[in-house]
Amino acid sequence: MMPDDSLRFTRWLAGLSITTVILGLVLALYVLQSPITSPINISGVLALGVLGLTNLISMALNAVYWFIRRWPKWLLVTLVIQATLAVAGLLPFIWPT
Repeated sequence: MMPDDSLRFTRWLAGLSITTVILGLVLALYVLQSPITSPINISGVLALGVLGLTNLISMALNAVYWFIRRWPKWLLVTLVIQATLAVAGLLPFIWPT
């Protein structure tokens, strides 16, 4: 990969990561606002699932970006925060009740 190609690729990764987070927020708000025909209201759980999934996708894109460029340094902190949120989202499934 030529230096210009890697720069262009990482710019696309950054843009896709930001777009994923924004679309995830919009979709989660849509799920919360949509009318429920079921007797059980699961819109909150679905919205959290959408946010968790978009967080994982964004984290993967950010990890590839950081692996290629090793810059900026604050992106590593962002990756740690995203990984912490991903693990925190899985705790209810792992932790016995």
